[in-house]
Amino acid sequence: MLALICLILFLFFSGDACAQFLVKSSEKIKSLKNISYTDIVETKFSFQEDFYADTLRSYISFQDRFADGRFFLKGRDISYSFDGNRLVMLNFKDSTYNVEKDKVLNQDTRTLAYWATKMQKLSAKMRVDRREYQDTIINGMQFANIRIVESDTIDNSEHFYNISNYIIDKTTKFPIKIISRFKGRGDDGTVFGLIEIHNYSKFVINKKKFPDLSNTSIPSHFKLPVSRQPVVFLANGTIAPTLHARDLTGLELDAKKQKGKILLINFSLIGCPHCVGAAQMLNRINEKYLGKDLVILNIYPIDTPEAILKFDLKENVKTSSYTSDRSIQKAFPFDGYPSFYLIDKQGRIAQSYDGFYKELEDQITKMIESLL
Repeated sequence: MLALICLILFLFFSGDACAQFLVKSSEKIKSLKNISYTDIVETKFSFQEDFYADTLRSYISFQDRFADGRFFLKGRDISYSFDGNRLVMLNFKDSTYNVEKDKVLNQDTRTLAYWATKMQKLSAKMRVDRREYQDTIINGMQFANIRIVESDTIDNSEHFYNISNYIIDKTTKFPIKIISRFKGRGDDGTVFGLIEIHNYSKFVINKKKFPDLSNTSIPSHFKLPVSRQPVVFLANGTIAPTLHARDLTGLELDAKKQKGKILLINFSLIGCPHCVGAAQMLNRINEKYLGKDLVILNIYPIDTPEAILKFDLKENVKTSSYTSDRSIQKAFPFDGYPSFYLIDKQGRIAQSYDGFYKELEDQITKMIESLL
């Protein structure tokens, strides 16, 4: 009993100490006039094999009324500038730009100011599980290691969580590493996980000659992306073209075997979060109509058989996958990934679907019911 009481007291006081340390780190960052640093960002979605890494040179100014800071980030192929009113993204690969009002456009725009604000919010949430682990030793130096569990639940046998680790220099109060782990559902119902790691170094604070971040500019040679004309899908009622594809062993798809059956074609791409959601949806549809006259085919015009096989195993894909090439878009026009064609028993286009969204499963199943 005494040991249990000691453990409870340790966790209580340790959690309180963690909260205070997070606040101190946040306040230290936001008390600065300006700060520049290097951030090596590593991200990996659950359906990806490898991490994607980029090195961002980052500049943040906390002057004037902008508590979350103005910033400029420059990576390998893209830069982001936020002047307090708009976010300008420059793409160095094709010399195009985009302008947004939202300063958090995606993971790469999450500056140290973003994490400072988040640390402050987390420290105020009494229900958040805060644990201080044994100090982390890096290059012989001690750093605080604080683990935050925002959520950790089981839903329909799926383990969902939102957990982060903050490794902070005890002297400077600056984070030197932040690790964020998430698994949950997207807005479209897709179940996916994400690991995001920030590695901070080369801090320079309150520099007198600091870039002016109050007005974002667009280089004269940069242009807006060319607007794509929407692709016109095959019209409902038309005879579907012959589908040319190969299975993952290289054998040609036998179109004769699909005669007299309802055919649902999914044009897919590995590395696309919405394609993961589509695969999960098609698993459910396949199970619902098992033994009925429905055939589901996943067609990959870009990816290799080896990559598709890994993806199918990792995501537990229960429907058949095939390879093709981009010329298949001439026979079956579509506008992006995933895209779907539903073909009736007479071989005519019953319906096409562009993209993956929450209502799609219900729309497809209702159409299948009408065709059976």
